[in-house]
Amino acid sequence: MTLRTELSQLSANQFAALILDNEVTVGHFVTSPPLPWTRLTQRNGNYQVAEGYPTLLTAEQTKGEMRTWDEVSLPGIMRALKELDDSVDYVLIGNNAGQGLPLAQGLPKNLIGSRAAIIYGESLPNITEYEKMGYRTFFRRSQAAARLLELAKNADRPPVLIFINTIQHNELNYHDP
Repeated sequence: MTLRTELSQLSANQFAALILDNEVTVGHFVTSPPLPWTRLTQRNGNYQVAEGYPTLLTAEQTKGEMRTWDEVSLPGIMRALKELDDSVDYVLIGNNAGQGLPLAQGLPKNLIGSRAAIIYGESLPNITEYEKMGYRTFFRRSQAAARLLELAKNADRPPVLIFINTIQHNELNYHDP
């Protein structure tokens, strides 16, 4: 099953926001009431709904999300991004000290200008590189949920958050926030 197919099935009559970011940042997407949340993982070369999803993203759920260490394949994510179309309404790409640059390059051009944003922690020193690719929307990760809720409201459809982890963690490089 392709990413496009998975997204279409998950987002019927909803505002689908695809989040490409680090699992440690998931707490920034918690709202009240909680939003529908689905984690996609790569299996057999395709991104599919992970076991136990969809669910609601609560503060309690984020604790498990931060310790779920998916196998991350940048080439796999890049291949999946190429097939995106109207199956997703909006894409958020976490900068993560510049690690979002290749993902930003892989997003189809028709999504970059008006249906994608680069999110970051405290600063975005790579903004010029993103602007050269055509990105125009940048904001702190802490503002992401509010922005997505506003976009969903304007589209008159309830939001659904779909997440792909973009940083490989393990016991040696993971630091609990």
